[in-house]
Amino acid sequence: MIRHAVAEGWLVVRSRPVVSLVLAVVVAVPVSLAGVTISVRQWLAPVVDLGDRESVVVVLLHPRLDDGERAAWLETQARSHPEWRLRAVAPDELARRLGEWFPYLAGILDREGPDMLPAMVEVATVDPEGVARLAGERAVLAVGPTSSVNRVVSRAARRLSVVLLAMAAAVVTGAVLLAAVWVHLELHRHAEEIAIMRLMGATESTVRGPFLVAVAVPSLIAAVLSVLATAGAVAWLARLAAPFGLAAGAPPAALLAAQAVGALGLPLAAAVLTLERHAADREE
Repeated sequence: MIRHAVAEGWLVVRSRPVVSLVLAVVVAVPVSLAGVTISVRQWLAPVVDLGDRESVVVVLLHPRLDDGERAAWLETQARSHPEWRLRAVAPDELARRLGEWFPYLAGILDREGPDMLPAMVEVATVDPEGVARLAGERAVLAVGPTSSVNRVVSRAARRLSVVLLAMAAAVVTGAVLLAAVWVHLELHRHAEEIAIMRLMGATESTVRGPFLVAVAVPSLIAAVLSVLATAGAVAWLARLAAPFGLAAGAPPAALLAAQAVGALGLPLAAAVLTLERHAADREE
């Protein structure tokens, strides 16, 4: 029975080489795309946290506030926002930072002293947009940027990975439907042969075997192609990422195994469901 299924299934594949090749490619491409996306996410996770991460927002207080008023303002914010971590930056430290960032200010800072600078407070929070509401308070001179570079990169990485995985899922769905339609058309194409086989007492497994083999061949090719494409693409990206210090490496073996199982199993599952539906329609 197995020999018959393999022989007849191979004849189906040989009679439809273009369809077999297209099915293999449309399965391999999205599966490998998903594998590369997951691998890159693992590289980026230690560098740009793809989850929520604290950002530091700078708040400048009005120079007219005296030390007591500044301390009271800090106490009020700490009590109102216990989730924030506030740190008052000393004037000397602020002057040093400005001297490093803007060397042309060094002379002015040396001549006037750090007392001319407004008080600065650093607010560490996972909700930097909430700090922006302080801009309307009387004691606040200005609020710094609420989106750090890390936060912007993290947000972009999350969105890109979601888009790529959604594209992969959409193309895989199309590949599964292609496998189902192909089996459906082949069942109608061989309807007379199938009817004769059933009249002669052939079992349902004997009837279905060739079609499962016909789908398994391009699925197996897709599994091999997806693993090779993922390994090659990840190795190429790892070489590009090396100068940036990313923890780039080979894709996990479990990921490659999952890709192979998915590329092989999804079209076969579509074929099995189509054959089951065909058998149910025949019984009715």
